[in-house]
Amino acid sequence: MRSVQLGTHAHNALLGVTSAGDGRCVSTVAKDGVVTYDVEEEKRERTLALDRGRKFACAVACGSNGRYYACLEKEQESDSSYLCAWETEQSANAATVGEASKECVTTLDLGRSGRVRELVAVDGGALVVTTTGEVQLFGMSAEHIDKARTSGELGSRRVETASVLPESVGALVVTTDGNFQGRKIATFLARAQTVTLAWELDIEHPDGAAKARVASAASDGETFMVLWDDGVWALHDASDGSLKHKLRLDGLDVHCDEATSGKRSKKSEDTSPLASAASLCLSQDYYAVVANSKEENTVVVAVFDSRYGAVHLAEDVSRGLEHKVGRTSGVSLAATSGNLIVGLSDQVVSVQFDLPELSLASLVGSLSIHSQPEASAAAIRVLGAETASTALVPPQHAAVTPGWKLEELKLDGQGVVSLSNVWDDDDAQTREKKVRSTAEALASGSKKAGSSLQTLMKSLPIPQILIESAISGGLNHRVWDSVTLLLAGGHIRGSSTARQLVTALLEEDMLDEVKDFLVYAKDVSAEDIVAILHSAMMRDEDDPGLKKRASANKKLAEKVLDEAEACASDEKFNGEAKQKLFARAQLLVSAYDSFAPWAQQLHPLIARPLDPTMGMLVLRDLSKQDAVSLLQYLLVWANFYASSGGYFARINTLVEPGIPSAHAVVTWTSALLDAQFTTFCLSDDVAEPVRALRESSSQMLDMMRSLAALGGAFRHVGENSPLPEQHGVQSTTYTVESVAW
Repeated sequence: MRSVQLGTHAHNALLGVTSAGDGRCVSTVAKDGVVTYDVEEEKRERTLALDRGRKFACAVACGSNGRYYACLEKEQESDSSYLCAWETEQSANAATVGEASKECVTTLDLGRSGRVRELVAVDGGALVVTTTGEVQLFGMSAEHIDKARTSGELGSRRVETASVLPESVGALVVTTDGNFQGRKIATFLARAQTVTLAWELDIEHPDGAAKARVASAASDGETFMVLWDDGVWALHDASDGSLKHKLRLDGLDVHCDEATSGKRSKKSEDTSPLASAASLCLSQDYYAVVANSKEENTVVVAVFDSRYGAVHLAEDVSRGLEHKVGRTSGVSLAATSGNLIVGLSDQVVSVQFDLPELSLASLVGSLSIHSQPEASAAAIRVLGAETASTALVPPQHAAVTPGWKLEELKLDGQGVVSLSNVWDDDDAQTREKKVRSTAEALASGSKKAGSSLQTLMKSLPIPQILIESAISGGLNHRVWDSVTLLLAGGHIRGSSTARQLVTALLEEDMLDEVKDFLVYAKDVSAEDIVAILHSAMMRDEDDPGLKKRASANKKLAEKVLDEAEACASDEKFNGEAKQKLFARAQLLVSAYDSFAPWAQQLHPLIARPLDPTMGMLVLRDLSKQDAVSLLQYLLVWANFYASSGGYFARINTLVEPGIPSAHAVVTWTSALLDAQFTTFCLSDDVAEPVRALRESSSQMLDMMRSLAALGGAFRHVGENSPLPEQHGVQSTTYTVESVAW
């Protein structure tokens, strides 16, 4: 961020700032002249004084060709106004605006009640917007060419705000009647030496606030934004005026000046307490807004997008300035070379910005106030913390499903299925009310809410508000029926959405629920893994909860074993089906017979994948006793897979929820050895388990080495590639036994 001090002559008198057209210079307009600055060099380049006895009717406009336009009027406002034009070279050789523009001056015909409201540079000339809603087109020599006006009688409406359209093709004008009612927004395009009214739409405050006024407006051609003086930012579709996005900028209170005066309007209870605002369309995707705060000592710049309505940039430009922001008579905004140029009463501020590509990811990052602090700062600064939090809550919680039946579907004349009116808005609202009432009941700890939750669980996905409310009710009121229901169905998917839940379940001795969490969760935090690991190792062998879980494991193992024995002599089962049953029986029987009840509680935890970083966080702080116990636990599994013989391949590919695979055992063993390497090296009593672990690993490696030789062939066949005839392998002899690449 850079700033340039204007000097005392411009204090409290800045009318506007405009890009000078060369990509690096900006021009400011004060009551007594035009000053051009080099933004990159941070220095003043040229100063052009205003003629004595004259004043600017509005800010100077500068076109892309480096030509300046200015509307001047007498200080006593008794004489007619006129438009003048000049080029950069002329201002360099002149002392005053009148001298630089003496050959290009035209008197403005504004009518009896009209005055200049805004001046906009367009391709090949300039547009003068009057306070009565008339738009006049002038050429490069300030000659009058054409004019157009908004609908209604001339003089019966007043312009509330006006701004330039992108690519300098015209102007956007907001008009209202004398009572600030019946607002219209219109675009005027300057083409082929004519100015035409392209479109005009009626607009009103999104919330129906009758006393709100328009502080600023801008358009990209396809959409237009309106910033109301009560802090509501609304984005509309330019084709029909429909509302696309609405944000309440609680972090930016704004206030519009009187349309017919450059003076600050008096504050009252009916107006916003903030000074002023300005807006600008940066591209077809982004809008910039600048507003000064109610304390009148900060100025915040914000950038919104037209696709998602998110906040992508928010910066308090008053921070870090050499000179504090004082009482301003308004703020102005321009853009040049990747910078936003903010004009204040006594200084010009250049804000560098780098906007992201519009995407759903950028939307989430810009509105999130939890995961990304840098991105969230923009949303909090502009929306306020409370509003930013509300923006994350989806407006619709209920899952709405279509109500059609297949037998009722009919084809239209073009062979397209006509679904008629299958979406029932009343039904959707009813479901939404049901979801909200159930969520409130769950959060309050009501035991009757479980039946309502079961009904709503028939529609997927489960609304997140129900999950959060059930967890909240369980943690606060120790009512766990709904949590058990959600865990068993796999709807609580990780530690990030269920903070403190695992700790509470362990305290309540709810081992079945902990297992369901480990089986279905997508993410489990290091804190939860440590808590589960320590809880299992600290339990007493006679713990009733452990005996209950061990009894359930025994029944499951016996059931699978009986099924395997029954199919051994049953001819209905083929060889592959029998192998699968035998492998599963061997796996579950070992999971019960080979482990003590406390160790059985580790099965679902060890069955989860473990990356090296997480493994170091979880395992490095284990005590020697716990580390040795975990090593012996892993050794039992390693011996099982090493001794599985011909069933190793089948068991290793068998997916059994909550039972560690060979890959999981190897992963956890490697992580444990890395995290506790020093402890194991210095402990003589660990040497024997480590040696046994090495032998088991060698046996598994020998079995896998023969299978690994077929990896290329398996991939070749799996990708449906042609047979390698050119390598001496004939189609008739192409078998698994004879091919090893």
